[in-house]
Amino acid sequence: MFLSDMAGVLKRRWYVILAGAVITAASVLPAARTQDRFLASEVLMIQPPVSHYAPNPVTGLYPSIAITAAAVANRLNTADSQEMFRSKGVIGTYRFEPRNTGTRQQPRYVIGSMSITNISTDEEGGLHSIKVLRTTFEQELDAMQDEWKVKRDLRITVAPLVPPSSTLLTHSPIRSVMGVGLIGMLVTAAVAMWTDEFARRRRRTVATPLSSADSPHWTEPLVRSAL
Repeated sequence: MFLSDMAGVLKRRWYVILAGAVITAASVLPAARTQDRFLASEVLMIQPPVSHYAPNPVTGLYPSIAITAAAVANRLNTADSQEMFRSKGVIGTYRFEPRNTGTRQQPRYVIGSMSITNISTDEEGGLHSIKVLRTTFEQELDAMQDEWKVKRDLRITVAPLVPPSSTLLTHSPIRSVMGVGLIGMLVTAAVAMWTDEFARRRRRTVATPLSSADSPHWTEPLVRSAL
């Protein structure tokens, strides 16, 4: 389809363009007035038990400890856990994500660190949610070790690596307006072309039986000419 054909379609379906412009204009205002969102986060270090052979817990870190923390994180990221956190007062969206501290030469989860994030529209509520998430993570880790019957002096523990903090997520109203306008323009043009094609096919379908009905029906036998 050439630009001239597209211009003709848009001219014929001006009412579709008008309706699309009204809907797009009505959608611009809510997009520009989006509520502020806050990113609350905290980083925990999963450390092994302290012993006489390894008094510094950081020197006794192994990938298996990080894998244990990742197993707990996967359990808490499920849909059932989300319902449980909602009942505990967690707002917004949250995420438990193990952090990889390895390198390209040694891409392993050597240090068992866990990142906890929460995105919500309430800064204080987000920090409270982080506290609930951290406490539940510690309880889940203890419950797993209870199930394995691990002794208290041999248990994996949790220590804060980065304290809880909250950051305002930037939002650009101009970019939102431009995005909504572009999407509205593309959708309106697509609907206008589809409407024009649908109307053209319908006219063709209606015109086909009319032309066949008007065609002559010869009922008399043909007479051969004497010439």
